[in-house]
Amino acid sequence: MIITETDRLILRTWTLEDLPYGMSLWGNVEVIKHIGLEKPMTREEVLESIKKGIDHQIRNGYQHWAVTLKKSGEIIGACGFNAFHQVKEQERSIELVFHFMPEAWGNGYATEAAEACLNYAHEHIKTDRIIAGVEGGNIRSIRILDKLGFNYMGLVYFEDSKKFEPMYEFRLTPKRR
Repeated sequence: MIITETDRLILRTWTLEDLPYGMSLWGNVEVIKHIGLEKPMTREEVLESIKKGIDHQIRNGYQHWAVTLKKSGEIIGACGFNAFHQVKEQERSIELVFHFMPEAWGNGYATEAAEACLNYAHEHIKTDRIIAGVEGGNIRSIRILDKLGFNYMGLVYFEDSKKFEPMYEFRLTPKRR
């Protein structure tokens, strides 16, 4: 199912048939070192991630969607949201995530997809706060978040990576909503 489009991209839900693309993305050593995992995901882990994403889309109306090139239909990455609950603040948020294949880096796709996701959240998701965690030293991701208007909040412990990471925050103001 198509979620949203930009001039060059289509963001759509993942399907089980997308497993080879998921393996190319989350099984890639270069990608993994920028998203806080110690090693590439196995076929079973990628399949489980896709299944959880499909379920999350059904239950909540969002997931980390497949990002495809309009011209070719090729999946070049993933961008979308995860649920995030920060116990300390007792505030529910959604977490913006973007992962792209190295061949797609440097073309503005992540910024374009992330902007489309923020617009989608504005229209379809009931939240005032979107956060984004960044693997330490990932300057490209930090630049994207800066362009989008995220503010640095400090270091936060992320359960999935089991470490403290810089956290950025984006507030949807009533004007933006």
